[in-house]
Amino acid sequence: MSYTPTTHNASYEAISAKNHSISAAGKVVLITGAGSGIGDAASFSFAKAGAKALILLGRRVNLLEKVAKSIREESFTTETACYAVDVCDEKVVKSTMNQAVSKFGRIDIVIHAAGALPPLGPLATVPLDNLWRAFEVNIKGFLTLAQAMLAITTSEQEGPSQPVLVVLNTAGSIMPPLPGMGGYVASKMSTLKLAEYVAAENKDKLRVISVHPGLIQTPMAAELEKAGLKFPYDDISLPADFLVWVASQEAAFLNGKFVFANWDVKELKASAEKIEGGADLSLMLKGL
Repeated sequence: MSYTPTTHNASYEAISAKNHSISAAGKVVLITGAGSGIGDAASFSFAKAGAKALILLGRRVNLLEKVAKSIREESFTTETACYAVDVCDEKVVKSTMNQAVSKFGRIDIVIHAAGALPPLGPLATVPLDNLWRAFEVNIKGFLTLAQAMLAITTSEQEGPSQPVLVVLNTAGSIMPPLPGMGGYVASKMSTLKLAEYVAAENKDKLRVISVHPGLIQTPMAAELEKAGLKFPYDDISLPADFLVWVASQEAAFLNGKFVFANWDVKELKASAEKIEGGADLSLMLKGL
């Protein structure tokens, strides 16, 4: 399943964090789920891309501090700040963002890599309390971040200065049912549609893009493997660097859209006018 003829399984020149045309120089970047997996890898990519500061959010501050220490050891000039945060806690998220703005002056980019995988199994028997907690993390967590970001974005901004919110999603949101995955996919599909609405309602204040990161070997993927779901994995460099590109001005035409990190960005840009002005890469009902 690909929108572009060319696909990728690892980073490449056009999305490389070292590509000056998508530089994050001077940008203040907030990343949720930064203690492991894609959030961890994306932190390094934004540091390589020259970000001024990284605000690392996650549940376990010891993991965040380990990421920050590794970034410092790589001699990147990027400043770091770590906060233990539950993305569903509105007061804490807003307070953390306000602290970050006080420290760094603003937040330019938010990468929402945090997510929850509910128990896998038939919806007839899955524990509803556990499933609903995943809905909270995946849906309320996104809206909490979006509202907090909009609260600190008080004026209309366009072009390179417009703040960007990127939320990770799953290809399952647009694919036929995969038994056992109903709770997770339904929560992510809801988030996908909400992201479209946040983008539509705030197009002069905030750019919002949903990204399927590829199939990456993360702790969440390990849980899927335990349930017998195995996939051919992509290299984690793919989403890590793609997130730098999609947060750059080159990807401004993708506001409100859903894209796969595997898709070739040069070919995406060649279809920019069609994508920006039409229904491509939006959640729709096939056949209508």
